[in-house]
Amino acid sequence: YICYSKIMTDAKYIAVLDVGSSSARVHIYNEEATIILIKSAKVTALHPEPLQTEYDPEDLWKVCKGILEEAFAEVAPSRIRGLGITVMRNSVTAWERDSGKPLMPIISWQDRRAGKDCAIWNRSLRMRAFRAACWALYKLTGRAKFLAASVLQFKIGMPVIQLVKLFAENPALLERARRGEICVGCNESWLLWRLTEGRTFATDYSCASTTGMYDPFGLEWSPIVVSALLHMPLRMLPEVWPTAGQFGHTDLFPGGPVDITSISGDQSAATFGELCHQPDQVKVTLGTGTFLDWNTGKEPYASMKGLYPVIGWVIDGDQSGPTYMIEGSHADTGNTLDWGCAMGFYPSVSEAESAALTVADSGGVFFVPCFTWSAVPVFDPAACAGFLGVNLGTSREHMARALLEAVIFQTKAIAEAFRLETGKKPAVLRCNGGVSASDFIMQGIADLLDCDVVRGSNREATSLGCAFLTAIAAGLWSQAEIGQRFDSIERRFQPRPEAAQRLARDYEKWKVAVQRCYSWY
Repeated sequence: YICYSKIMTDAKYIAVLDVGSSSARVHIYNEEATIILIKSAKVTALHPEPLQTEYDPEDLWKVCKGILEEAFAEVAPSRIRGLGITVMRNSVTAWERDSGKPLMPIISWQDRRAGKDCAIWNRSLRMRAFRAACWALYKLTGRAKFLAASVLQFKIGMPVIQLVKLFAENPALLERARRGEICVGCNESWLLWRLTEGRTFATDYSCASTTGMYDPFGLEWSPIVVSALLHMPLRMLPEVWPTAGQFGHTDLFPGGPVDITSISGDQSAATFGELCHQPDQVKVTLGTGTFLDWNTGKEPYASMKGLYPVIGWVIDGDQSGPTYMIEGSHADTGNTLDWGCAMGFYPSVSEAESAALTVADSGGVFFVPCFTWSAVPVFDPAACAGFLGVNLGTSREHMARALLEAVIFQTKAIAEAFRLETGKKPAVLRCNGGVSASDFIMQGIADLLDCDVVRGSNREATSLGCAFLTAIAAGLWSQAEIGQRFDSIERRFQPRPEAAQRLARDYEKWKVAVQRCYSWY
């Protein structure tokens, strides 16, 4: 839609290309950080085999180019101060450096084809020797980077393990990579390459830091992991640039060039959009998956509990350096509720809460949401999803409630891992994502985590955060101005001690159910 009354000829706008797992959207923001134009299109996921999820690179590019063309036909490129790109992280592909021809599908972060390879590598003698060497280096030097590396595990959602599998099956492609003939990158690098017609092969710190190949302590692609451990060439990987900065420009659209002034991973953008700019501020995104991100300030955190140290953002010209986060995640949240609708437990996802509230509790039924894999509290690529505790008295409404409570319990599991790791719990949890529209889930999280849960009035936190970063690099707003002007809260949920007691008892039972679903495949 478009609101013509808000478009003025002398105004400057920010454009955001937001690429998710099921759709791509272009949002145009005005100087008040209000969306005045939305263009969207479906992104088609392919499932050539069970447990596989991939995308056609050319199809993704055509979808993104198409909605940008539609947006710029209504808001001319000459009125766009900057274009930002934010993407679902870690969906990886490869293409020829000279021709730009894709050499493989985009393998999604949700793909499980490398599950066995992941388990084999994590148990391998080479990996155990690597961890032992890093532990010895940590004891010798006291450096946190070696402590983090001493517990390194590859996970299915990381591009690194997909590339290990790809190159093992296709040695000729690995040789081409060593000769510098191919580019390997995630969605942001592929789209940037196409937008700049091959002039820019880059990513940003936030996207690079979650690939399993980047050293967030040394701020470089890790020669120890990529070259020494895995024997892959560093030259195949993109340059890493500041999140808010200059990434070149695109000339593809009539009306003038558009500067590309930010690239960000979706969770970093959402954290920035939720204004979690200071240490110990925390957000949770409840979308396709659950992602809890804790701002740790200017130092990377060496986790020993499976939480991942990532770079939140780097702002070009900010001499204080990167802002770091630790992240805990789970892959199956919104897709779990979608599945419940498809199975007939409720007519639509928006009506799931009404169905759940028709019963006082789940009737002893628990759901384990591991369609993709288990991440926290235990990483297990062989875990399965399932109901436990079903009996002859179980109704669809009990199962609906169990599905919604599983989202609450999984969020608690991630927050509990943070508490065990850091000794802290969030004072306030800022929530966003489509699933956060459920008051039932928001209140349950507040009760079980014993903290205030804040839901912002702008549910598009990822896009908004990307817009903020884009505007900073384009000189439209400053970070301080953003924090002062654009904090908008729709509702605050406060914990209820009486409800927390029942949820706490059920959470302990749910953890037992999760354990029953480990090592299924």
